Amino acid sequence: MFLKKNNEGSIIQLSKCIEECDAIIIGAGSGLSTAAGLTYAGERFEKYFSDFIKKYHLRDMYSAGFYSYESLEEHWAYWSRHIYYNRYINSPKDTYQKLLELVKDKDYLCFNNQC
Repeated sequence: MFLKKNNEGSIIQLSKCIEECDAIIIGAGSGLSTAAGLTYAGERFEKYFSDFIKKYHLRDMYSAGFYSYESLEEHWAYWSRHIYYNRYINSPKDTYQKLLELVKDKDYLCFNNQC
């Protein structure tokens, strides 16, 4: 379902579908993560990766994942931190909690490990 600019009717229709369905499959990608505040550049990147930025002049978490670090220890230090802050720390905004609230009483499967 595509939401139009004036989407009040679509939201009501979607709410009714969620209410009436037996199961829900959620396929959420980077857009939902960004809406939840899981940004890969800027202030959040600088806060958690300042040491990598200083040493390697990295610009964002995405490209930093492909960087050729000086050692495997640094490579895995980067990735372990990346995983920690993007998987195990709650997102800055409550977007995922709101999504969970919508489906918590349903049989659901989420293809984004934040749900």
